[in-house]
Amino acid sequence: MSVILDKSKKIIIDRTLPEIIKKIKNIDGYEVLKFIKLLKKIGVDFIEIDQKTLLSLVEIQNSSQYIYRVENQSDLKFLYKYEFKYVVFDYSLVNEFSEKLLGRKIILEISIDDLDELFLDENKTIFNRFNIKILRIKDIKNCNFDGWSELIKDIKCRFFVDVDFCPSDIYSMGTAIAIEACIDGVESITATINGKGDSFAPLEEIILGLKVIKNATVIGNTTSIDDLKKCYKAITKEKIYSMKAILGEDIFKYESGIHVDGIEKNPTNYEPYNPIEIGTNRKMYIGKHSGKKAVMVRLNELHVKSNNININTLLDEIRDKSIELRRNIYDEELIVMCNHLLKKSGGI
Repeated sequence: MSVILDKSKKIIIDRTLPEIIKKIKNIDGYEVLKFIKLLKKIGVDFIEIDQKTLLSLVEIQNSSQYIYRVENQSDLKFLYKYEFKYVVFDYSLVNEFSEKLLGRKIILEISIDDLDELFLDENKTIFNRFNIKILRIKDIKNCNFDGWSELIKDIKCRFFVDVDFCPSDIYSMGTAIAIEACIDGVESITATINGKGDSFAPLEEIILGLKVIKNATVIGNTTSIDDLKKCYKAITKEKIYSMKAILGEDIFKYESGIHVDGIEKNPTNYEPYNPIEIGTNRKMYIGKHSGKKAVMVRLNELHVKSNNININTLLDEIRDKSIELRRNIYDEELIVMCNHLLKKSGGI
């Protein structure tokens, strides 16, 4: 899988499931397996899990696609049962584990606020004790207008590790930070679907952002994002904000006349990417802002003949009904209005 940016491979790590399972006690294990398959399908390389997640799975298929989080001694027993690609633990727990993790490939997770402690240790004690392959930096809350290149180079040169960024989205900068980091040299990014959890960056935005803005090649099928969204909603029972980037139900919804005409002529004026890219379609809604062009287009899509319909009268009815209902007009309601006008005019 992965994302290829300027001939450099960027690994995508998802840690949605532990964040979901923190909130949900009884989870459908088969839906979780479906979710995992869809994550892999859209281009995720590794899926991070913890003990609770592991116990909720009905089966483990190919344990090497997982990263296992160790938080206490009871987590260690599963390391002998499965061949996880990496083991991840937090810097604050470094003294809790020692010889029991010998030989394991380690991802060391550390807050950006604690990085100075690592650099001040001239003996590189932690790196001598553990087989640390990746240093994951978390709690990155702000974009860096000077770039991350120097920091990333310093870490690689001093500790001989790959660098992973796990940005915070607390100030709605998570996606931008992740894309910046990919440009500036990190090997991997860790995030969650829909930014699930404690202010994680939304993984779907990072993948689409790299693809659309930076012309990266996604070694995966982003058209499965809509299916992934449906699976996520089925597991979490959460509603996703209708205008949420990538996942929102209404992001390709349009109504007013100028948008209808513009999208008919050149959709790239209004859409940063084709909705087909994420497995969905644009939707034209009829409502109080709709003009003749929009209504005619929608009637044509519904195979409703409008020859004998007074469109101006229909527009008045649409506006009145939309204001009364405080929403858009559904297709079946539009058809009823047309039939009513046709009867009045003697058209049927």
